[in-house]
Amino acid sequence: MRQIVLLRNQRGRESCSLDEKTSHYLINVRRMRKGDSFEAVDEAGSRFSCTIVSDDSHAVKLEIKPIRFSRSLVGTPLNKAEEDKAKPSVAPTLHIALVQALPKGHKFDLIIRQAVELEVELIVPLITQHCVEQEPPERAKAKLERRKRIIREAIQQSGSFVYTEILSAADLETLDAALNAKGFNKRDSVRILFHESEKEESQALHLLLSGDKDRVVLAIGPEGGLSQNDCAAFIDLGFALHHARGPVLRVETAAAFAISAVRAIVFERDLWKV
Repeated sequence: MRQIVLLRNQRGRESCSLDEKTSHYLINVRRMRKGDSFEAVDEAGSRFSCTIVSDDSHAVKLEIKPIRFSRSLVGTPLNKAEEDKAKPSVAPTLHIALVQALPKGHKFDLIIRQAVELEVELIVPLITQHCVEQEPPERAKAKLERRKRIIREAIQQSGSFVYTEILSAADLETLDAALNAKGFNKRDSVRILFHESEKEESQALHLLLSGDKDRVVLAIGPEGGLSQNDCAAFIDLGFALHHARGPVLRVETAAAFAISAVRAIVFERDLWKV
């Protein structure tokens, strides 16, 4: 683990206990003991200075104190050697939301992990017309909790400096409200739909990202592609179409490509912008 994630929202609390897996890691792997300190982040993105007050390898107890910071940066690594390697890898002004049409099987697990590593701020699972995978209401809560667990583990392993939030599955009728509630409204963000087919209305990424907006929403379709109705709905929500030339990418590759391409273009905007 590059860092520790505290379960739930710890704001306003002075102490907490770690789960058995994390406790074992600190005591038996990292050899930390009572009185040792480190920084951590909770599931709400708040950062804390933590001191071990009980070093039971099954349930470590911590004294926690909040650390003020300007953005949802996660905790620093647990020792100086790792800290020297862990420089923040993103500019503090880029906020990315990924709207991902639900893929089949466990592909979404990989997409979530990659999005965390690429410091995506928000993930919105989406049900579109050609989605094979569905989200029955009776299973939605369990699926959301599992995805949050994947995010927590990915943050611990990768050392991401952004705490990724994931929502319950939306559809195209509720997507705009979900994005607006998280600060990615149509007026203040760039919304881009990555389409597998070349269309006349396809726009270049450099053109779409040439402004000064620091919030970008990326939408990726399912394995079966997007229907005409889906595309029309996205356009009504303010999404511009972009087609990346070349072979058709698998859904799990398309998400990583889209995020990486946008990051590279935005972070070098001052170099190429005329």
